[in-house]
Amino acid sequence: MDFIADMHTHTLASTHAYSTITENAAAAAEKGLKYLGMTDHCVQMTDSPHEWHFNNLRTIPRFLSGVRIIRGVEADIVGYGGETDLTDGIRASVEWVNVSIHYGLLMPAAADKHTESYIAAARDPKTCVLSHTDSHDFPYDYDAVTCVCRDNNVLIELNASRLADPRSVKRLKENILPACKKNECAIIVNSDAHFWSRIASFDAAEELLGETDFPPELVVNADLERFENFLRSKNISVISREK
Repeated sequence: MDFIADMHTHTLASTHAYSTITENAAAAAEKGLKYLGMTDHCVQMTDSPHEWHFNNLRTIPRFLSGVRIIRGVEADIVGYGGETDLTDGIRASVEWVNVSIHYGLLMPAAADKHTESYIAAARDPKTCVLSHTDSHDFPYDYDAVTCVCRDNNVLIELNASRLADPRSVKRLKENILPACKKNECAIIVNSDAHFWSRIASFDAAEELLGETDFPPELVVNADLERFENFLRSKNISVISREK
């Protein structure tokens, strides 16, 4: 696949990551990417930057190393009603929103509670992606969530950094990817890179997609036109080359 975007990456603004946005962009350019999401953790994560980080993202150039930088955030679900830690200021400042569950900000409960959380978050018009939903601590109704994501134009993430965990691979292979395929729910392959060398490290993810015979047309960031159409559908400015 010809991946043209990596939309889940961290800079040293998330204090358990170790690269600057400049280093990440240079790595993205080296990998041939056209778009890079800068998506540091939102305010309730222990290692998150201050809200000012997000309010001041306008100072980041639109292009670094020839790569279009999408200003974003990884927000957390913090309640079983799908509440997230997005503030009004952050919501207004970012273009792209990944929504995740992290143990501690939400505690494991019954699968129907996790399902309700994901469904409510997916119905937020600002949500672009439900990220790393493969956690064994937070099972959910895969059919129900993928149908809601499809109907609300929200992507399910295949998070490449999680493929070192056999439990995540099993859940992706047996539950998440089959549900996406069955329900025609589009996905995005992301690195969740915490260091520049991991940007767009998608070999294992591409192998998994091949093993599951996953339809390439449902992989949004494997085609430039498909990805830019998704950006337009989310009212995100499409600027694919530097003026």
